[in-house]
Amino acid sequence: MDYYLSNISKVEKQQVPIRGSKGAYIQWLVTKNEGAHYAVRRFTLEPNGVIPMHVHKYQETVIIVKGKCKVCVADKTYELKEGDYIFIDGGVKHAFVNYDKELEFFCIIDYAEDMSIQTIDEKCD
Repeated sequence: MDYYLSNISKVEKQQVPIRGSKGAYIQWLVTKNEGAHYAVRRFTLEPNGVIPMHVHKYQETVIIVKGKCKVCVADKTYELKEGDYIFIDGGVKHAFVNYDKELEFFCIIDYAEDMSIQTIDEKCD
């Protein structure tokens, strides 16, 4: 495929499939189905939404476009706001906790051989 054109409103919004997620939704915008070697995903988290601590082998870059959140990555905690971004290497544990308004971010990932996600029983405080 030479190119692919669509609109975010046409992409199915699904619950984030990570055990323990709350008020978290994902849309897969660009994937290998369109011939890409990477994926672009849009996440929305409701107020107080959570994507709990987890780890996977693929790398990701998260770009905050609306709202603010707490991100726990490795053994550190950061507050990210609109315009901030973070790169997280494969194998690094991380979590996202939203505050009181809707959070929106884009996440670009590579395709690793193993795309599985393991939830880690740790809180993001």
